[in-house]
Amino acid sequence: MLRITENFENDKTIRLRLDGSISPESCRELEKACLRYQGQNKEKIVLLDMSGVVFMTNDAATKIVRLRGDQLRIINCSPFIETLLNTAE
Repeated sequence: MLRITENFENDKTIRLRLDGSISPESCRELEKACLRYQGQNKEKIVLLDMSGVVFMTNDAATKIVRLRGDQLRIINCSPFIETLLNTAE
């Protein structure tokens, strides 16, 4: 199960803190949240704070890597999650 907590850092930055496990199913919910904020304003930065993620599947890692870009940054990964994301690139 994945919990997404949305916090506005300022007018141009939103932090999505993720807690729990990321599966392909929960990844769809995450993609919707990211696209909602990216679609509102092309200057808005989305920070995916993965400090609370304890597990992620390889398929979910691949989907998340595709989201990464100028408007979306992934921060605070554990070494395990970082390795999964690097392998998925």
